[in-house]
Amino acid sequence: MKHTPWIAALAVIINSSCEKRPSPFVPATSKPSTTEETAPEGPAFQFPTANRGLLRTGGEVNFFTPTNPERPWSSGAFGCVRNSGTRLHEGIDIMSLKRDDDGESVDAVMSSRSGKVVHINRNISASNYGKYIVLLHEIERFPIYTLYAHLRKVKGSLAVGDTLDAGAILGTLGRTSNTKEGIPRERAHLHFEIGIQVNPKFSQWFDGWYKGGNNFHGNWNGLNLLGLDAAAILKQADAGSFKMLEHLNKEKHLCRILIFNKTFNWLKQFPQLIEDRNPKNTKAIQAWELDLNFNGIPVRAVPIRDEIHSGGAKYRILHVDKKILNMHPCSGLVFLKGQQWVFTAKGRRSLDLLLFR
Repeated sequence: MKHTPWIAALAVIINSSCEKRPSPFVPATSKPSTTEETAPEGPAFQFPTANRGLLRTGGEVNFFTPTNPERPWSSGAFGCVRNSGTRLHEGIDIMSLKRDDDGESVDAVMSSRSGKVVHINRNISASNYGKYIVLLHEIERFPIYTLYAHLRKVKGSLAVGDTLDAGAILGTLGRTSNTKEGIPRERAHLHFEIGIQVNPKFSQWFDGWYKGGNNFHGNWNGLNLLGLDAAAILKQADAGSFKMLEHLNKEKHLCRILIFNKTFNWLKQFPQLIEDRNPKNTKAIQAWELDLNFNGIPVRAVPIRDEIHSGGAKYRILHVDKKILNMHPCSGLVFLKGQQWVFTAKGRRSLDLLLFR
């Protein structure tokens, strides 16, 4: 799961998440904004702090913050790097470079790309992310979020709805968190994410899925945010070679599933990921083939126009790549039951959220 342990039943998932009130998505089919068209050229995503160790050969040890001194730097990277590979870390933990006389970090945290502030949490007790900020960006008409967590301070004048330039100061790197063990001074770091929001109707879905539960963060709940490898994106962006569509197209497919819905929100948000093999076919779409990466992000959708029988099911697994599953043991989406691949409880929840309308 995402950097968010369960504490006191359901409230933990929510408090540990990183969301607030929904901010309208920039529709993927809309005309690019004037700001996007006239923005000065630069990397697609900038480093969110002054730490550039990632760009030096062997510099990872001075860039990532490990979970403790005995652990390798990779425990602060993205992916299945926690709990012996069984727990997903959806962000990267960037090391502090500057300290004050008390040993506390003073590094400035900056917006990685121009975008809109969609969530600010200044209440440390509300999340194990402590003080954090979520921004929404448009890149190649993709709505992409960035998240900045464990901040020592959030810039006082910053407010939800603010539009920021790349490099704008957001606050100060720190170690705030509501976890019992806390974050020790020497582990002060920026937890940074680049990713995709699953469904802009998350709040309505939550009320039905978790009856009686409390969603303290609206559509920006952490259950609704799926991370990509931010370190890989930052390196490509710094080299001037990053393209979001290319990056998603290169994501390895954990599984292919058949969706019996004729439409769902994801298709409207990310039409660039639709691969229509016969666009001249005028028959109505009956179903969709969907490829998911190990984190459950749909990275390809193929319309099916032939009549197909669901047998009353909402979806069906067509194929699972065992090699990809073994590479990412923290995925937790599917498992082999006898001779048949089935979704785990987490996988069923993820699909239910994806398909909610």
